[in-house]
Amino acid sequence: MRGRLNRSGTAAKAMAIACLAFMGTASAAQELEVMHWLTSGGESASLSVVRQAYRDQGGVWRDAPVPGGSAARAAAVNRILGGKPPPVFLFSLGAQLTELSSHGLVIGAPGAGDEWDRVLPPLLARSARYQGQYMAAPLNIHGENWMFYNRALLNQAGLAVPRTWDAFIAAAAKLKTMGKTPIALGGQPWQERLLFNAVLLGVGGRDFYRRVYEALDEAALSSPTMLAVFRTFAGLRPFVDEGSPGRRWNQATAMLMRGDAAFQFMGDWAKGDIKAAGMEPGVQIGCALAPAPDPAYIMVVDAFAFTRPRDRATAEAQKRFVSVMMDPAVQAGLNRAKGSIPVRTDVPDDGFDICAKQAMALVRDPATNLASTGMGLSGGMAGAVDDAISHFWNDPRLTPEQGQELLRKSILAFR
Repeated sequence: MRGRLNRSGTAAKAMAIACLAFMGTASAAQELEVMHWLTSGGESASLSVVRQAYRDQGGVWRDAPVPGGSAARAAAVNRILGGKPPPVFLFSLGAQLTELSSHGLVIGAPGAGDEWDRVLPPLLARSARYQGQYMAAPLNIHGENWMFYNRALLNQAGLAVPRTWDAFIAAAAKLKTMGKTPIALGGQPWQERLLFNAVLLGVGGRDFYRRVYEALDEAALSSPTMLAVFRTFAGLRPFVDEGSPGRRWNQATAMLMRGDAAFQFMGDWAKGDIKAAGMEPGVQIGCALAPAPDPAYIMVVDAFAFTRPRDRATAEAQKRFVSVMMDPAVQAGLNRAKGSIPVRTDVPDDGFDICAKQAMALVRDPATNLASTGMGLSGGMAGAVDDAISHFWNDPRLTPEQGQELLRKSILAFR
């Protein structure tokens, strides 16, 4: 009897240990590693909304931050090629993500369906698809062509918000005579490109922008309009301080908030840091779209991509992640925190700042939607564009005619 009891007890213990081991394995399998670059104040707050909602749905989240978008994208690609792919990683919609899809290195967004076709802006929906399938789940929509300004400085100078580039240059000249830095600019190629594209849109209009960056039209690149763009762009050089080279975008935003500079041409992700500093976008720091003849929104879309799951639990976790992130309430919360706007056009604008309300209304009109160079051009071409613009900006010896030729050659070399 004792032998039977001992054997029975041993069997029971073994079964209990096996059950615990199974439960531990299941729990570990359901943990979802999320790789991203959302580390600054507003970015971190926005991701916290998604993370908490995911946990509320029973998910186990493992954070894998890599500061800096370029570094994070490179790290994700390296892990994929190295055989240790992150199950979920933040990327930007564009040619590089399409290339990953074309090689079968990412899977379609789990749970994407017909509803996305109805609620996403058409430009975003087209950019997020590869061979008819959504290759990523869009997180947010940012606009690149914002002009933020220190309201107190403009009031002190007796200046209205400029609506044309001629008016802007006149305002900048007055601010400079007052000893103020007119433009807070981070001297990095991508930031210089944002300023250039704001000028391009302002001088040429949205149809000209499409001719340059969508049609890759040589006539547009060689036109008098493009020459006028470079002349206006060159005219902004005197309004940037000597500390610009190498400055990060959030350091430039801090200059604006401190009153050390009057304007910053930056994506609306700057609003996240403005809010984190206790300021309200549209109040202490004003916001307006950069001067342009017709309304337009140069869109940048962050999106989460997915690699092939190693097991069913990971697949279910990925699907849960997408469901949570695309929920209208989560979309509202994360985008209010980040300074961006929801990817869903059916999310009400309640609780959003005045800048976001303007953007949400604008994006609902497809005619206003423009793709950023990172979203619309191949990786090689986008890099060449950045290099051409940065080269021109940082070498005052170059004439506008030479700058125009630099850009023309850079684009046509990859066409």
